[in-house]
Amino acid sequence: MVTAPTCGASGVMPAALLYMQQKKQVPDEKVLRALAVGGLIGNLVKQNASISGAQCGCQGEVGTACSMASAALADMSDMGIDQIEYAAEVALEHHLGLTCDPINGLVQIPCIERNAVGAMRAINALSLANFLSNTRKISFDLVVQTMYETGLDMSSRYRETAEGGLAKLYKIDS
Repeated sequence: MVTAPTCGASGVMPAALLYMQQKKQVPDEKVLRALAVGGLIGNLVKQNASISGAQCGCQGEVGTACSMASAALADMSDMGIDQIEYAAEVALEHHLGLTCDPINGLVQIPCIERNAVGAMRAINALSLANFLSNTRKISFDLVVQTMYETGLDMSSRYRETAEGGLAKLYKIDS
């Protein structure tokens, strides 16, 4: 089983890459390179911050997965390194503050939908990188640092504990 970057966020990369591969008829070899680029982004986040929902909330999991996918999509689209970095940055930036709120302790309930939303956001980040990378003000490194600090400041109730948010307020009828 491959979890990239985590089990709760493992649907973002394959959904976004498969969609784009089928839409643009991208050969497998190019997808493999894109996976490596996405993996590099995930490793940068893991090394310099965290990919753990228990430590940083969903921004650390789905946010990182979206960042990885957008960088991979940018590479698949033959964008330059600045555009790849911008795609990764804008994708993570738009997940800042995202909490975990697993209903009944089942992370699958919010994660499945968040994976789908993350895949769509990755495609949107690709479009933004294509048109706006020369106007950017914020670096990928700064967003990673911000995500980590935000996660550490976040109440533990909102970090994969099932004690806050929807997990606290929504009860499944038995």
